[in-house]
Amino acid sequence: MNWIVSELFFPDEVSTAHIITEIALKKIDNEQLSVICGPSGYEKTYNSQIKELDSRIKVYRVRLPKLDKNKLFHRFIMQLILTIKMGWMILIKVKKGNKVLITTNPSFLLIVIYFLKKIIEFKLEILVHDVFPDNLLPIGLLKKNTLKYEFLNKIYNLSYQCADRIIVLGEDMRRLMLEKISPNYIKIDIVPNWAEDNIRPLENFNITEYLELDVKDKIVFGFAGNLGRLQGLLEFIDLFLLSNNQNIVLIIIGDGAMRGFIEKKIKNLNNIFYLGPKPRHEQNFFLNACDIGVITLIKGMKGLGVPSKTYNLMAAGKPIFYIGDEESEIDNYINKYSCGWSFSWTKREYIIFFLNQISTSHLYDIQKKGNNSFLASLNYTKNKIINLI
Repeated sequence: MNWIVSELFFPDEVSTAHIITEIALKKIDNEQLSVICGPSGYEKTYNSQIKELDSRIKVYRVRLPKLDKNKLFHRFIMQLILTIKMGWMILIKVKKGNKVLITTNPSFLLIVIYFLKKIIEFKLEILVHDVFPDNLLPIGLLKKNTLKYEFLNKIYNLSYQCADRIIVLGEDMRRLMLEKISPNYIKIDIVPNWAEDNIRPLENFNITEYLELDVKDKIVFGFAGNLGRLQGLLEFIDLFLLSNNQNIVLIIIGDGAMRGFIEKKIKNLNNIFYLGPKPRHEQNFFLNACDIGVITLIKGMKGLGVPSKTYNLMAAGKPIFYIGDEESEIDNYINKYSCGWSFSWTKREYIIFFLNQISTSHLYDIQKKGNNSFLASLNYTKNKIINLI
């Protein structure tokens, strides 16, 4: 018997849930599989491309009280309840010798899994989407070189070290994990996320018609995804507003903890538009509804995560405009494939200069980098990547 343990799963459609569901569907072809997860509808659910889950997958869900996950205290309580209930489910369901693939959410379950593995003696694989507790440093919830950080770091590292295999999303994350647990630890495999099969460039796509906005003769920057604390979108909006270029607009699609702040900040602006969340089955349209795809991560995120939308933007043939740490995974992609522009937050003047000078006269260069982006995406198709997990 093999198990997947994840906070998010089908029918939820946020990227983590979608990725874990695809992994489960792949694994069921070769082995008996059960899933332990949170309640359905925990994240907003739309009409899924996966209409029905394979009946061979046995799903065990835990219940949660109705709390607002975008509020930190509520999120803390939800994570605690999930950890207790999912941990108990593992204790009574998983047997010695079973293989367990666990994601890094709920985050507290990573601590508990160390003790559960000692008790049950199952084989453990950890799929690292978020590196705890280090991902709490950039948003200021923890400070490095403090007793609290050192204590949490030691506890989380015990779980990482007891794993039979660790799967990370990129080379920068692999380096960080080696620094955290041991330079001699060799059971770390890089398995990036993938571009979805239905994402492709759309020829002669009418952006104005789809967005219902007049963006003719404008360069459209598109941000689509999680509006969370780690994305740094508010900081990018500040820089966007400092440009005096009437030839550019920013389109924002998605949902998350910072949604209210973003809506308030851009209220009554005529060059930044928030269009709310969109269903996953429209993804090929809204990713194509821009000239340049925007990815931002706040300072200090190097090695802590790789947004899955990176690969879908590539597959849509969009050049990437990235702001984040140098030598991070996306920065390396852009330099390797010449598929966009990469900036550090410390180089504000370069970002503003770029935003000020870009116009439709640069469409050839934009399209060239977009074509490079599409060609790069062929290295990250689902068929190539999912077999590595």
